[in-house]
Amino acid sequence: MAHTNNSYDNHEGSDMHPDYNISWINSSDKSALNGSHNNHHLHPNSSYNNSDSLDNYYRYKLHHFEGKIYVYVWTLLVILTSFGNLLIVAVFVRKRMRTTTNLILLFIAISDTLTGFVTLPTFIHVFTSGNLEMVNLNEGWCEAFMISKFYISKVFHTVSVWQTLFLGFQRFICVLFPFKTQSWFTTRRTLIAVAIITVCAFVIHSYHLSERKADKKGYCQWIIEDPCVETCIFLWMTLLLVHILPSLLLLLLTILMIQKLFHPNIRKDSFSAEQNRERAQQNMKASIIVVCIAIILLIPEIPYGIFILVTVIKTQSGNDILPLETNRLFHIIHEIGLMISFHANFWVYIIMNRRFRDQLKSMFRNGMNKLLHKRAFVSINTVSREMNTSRSHSTKETGVNEQSSFL
Repeated sequence: MAHTNNSYDNHEGSDMHPDYNISWINSSDKSALNGSHNNHHLHPNSSYNNSDSLDNYYRYKLHHFEGKIYVYVWTLLVILTSFGNLLIVAVFVRKRMRTTTNLILLFIAISDTLTGFVTLPTFIHVFTSGNLEMVNLNEGWCEAFMISKFYISKVFHTVSVWQTLFLGFQRFICVLFPFKTQSWFTTRRTLIAVAIITVCAFVIHSYHLSERKADKKGYCQWIIEDPCVETCIFLWMTLLLVHILPSLLLLLLTILMIQKLFHPNIRKDSFSAEQNRERAQQNMKASIIVVCIAIILLIPEIPYGIFILVTVIKTQSGNDILPLETNRLFHIIHEIGLMISFHANFWVYIIMNRRFRDQLKSMFRNGMNKLLHKRAFVSINTVSREMNTSRSHSTKETGVNEQSSFL
């Protein structure tokens, strides 16, 4: 991809879900970068080795708030979310919880976990390897850092958004046709849909696999060509397919679901009144949970989508956009909010889903019983061995005494 002489100024910043974090470095930023390069003011744990030339390393500009947030806050949220989602998966794979809705929720939990988890190795390395302003990375760490945040993490975030949209559509159909959805949304069809969603997410973000982030100027960055053509096509495509359309459709489905959920006509069927009432109550509980999950996801997604839309328009039109530091701050706020929303799903299940609570309690109870049984079994075996050993010694002593008496 050809770059103009101004491509150096079109410097993209460090973001977790940052397909569109495009901003220009001003003259003071350039001086800071060059100063760091010339003076070698690096942290003792920096990737830079005094025996090597800095020509083999790539500079990545940091801001004062990034290190603590990514190393401590982000890592803690990812660990908490991963632990909660591990419990979700453990509950939903149980035989009594195997429904198509729970199957989708299970895959959402997996994609939510991977969105943050895949970034931990590179994030911890990058944000603990330099000083407060700059880190020098070798080519391998630069590419791994950029691929983990631009490609892999974005893929699983996209999968999570699309799966939530698919879940909203499935529950909306369940509200409209509560006695027919089991034949329409089978386990096999659900697995096929999830597989298609995952493959499409990997394909749509594959643009980043063809873009080398360790550039010839010695920076670890994503450079946007000037004029913006191929990159802007990718930006608009991901903006529409990952942020704008899914958010609007999910918002629409949520509103329609809330309206239809309490509509008296949807509860009529050829079954008995008792069966209709029981089935309607089950659908209502499940749909309310899905509505809550959709709203929780939309809280960070809608403002972020608007921010990205404005940023892409300004970038393509050549207008001034936010400084790099402000841009990264917006992205960090979105990332933290997104991870909090992922973790909030666990508490939605805990608070609103009695079957989930019961199965979780049963799982822990069975685990504790097995542990106690194992310990009791070990204790019994230990006591038995000690008794056998004691009897053996007693028998030997008796034999010796008898022999002595005989002699």
